[in-house]
Amino acid sequence: MRIKAQICHHELEVLIDNGSTHNFLNAKMAEILQLPVIPTEPFVVQVANGSSLKCQGRFEHVWVILQGIPFTLTLYSLTLAGLDLVLGVQWLEQLGR
Repeated sequence: MRIKAQICHHELEVLIDNGSTHNFLNAKMAEILQLPVIPTEPFVVQVANGSSLKCQGRFEHVWVILQGIPFTLTLYSLTLAGLDLVLGVQWLEQLGR
């Protein structure tokens, strides 16, 4: 499912993906937002088209507004095509049962 979100007055294109384990922010959008990156142990992410991408950083305590509701999220940096943000199971678990 695709929705819009806001981070720091920037509108983002979001994919809610229950097949994704983590939340991912497009690396280019992170640069625009000037978010401080926290280096992480690199890990490989397999994306929907079957290719693999390397994730090497994360952003902590990022305020994201979805449908007028604020969330504080941990987001992992990834080079995404056509999307700004992917919300996975990591976000879905915050919603409860």
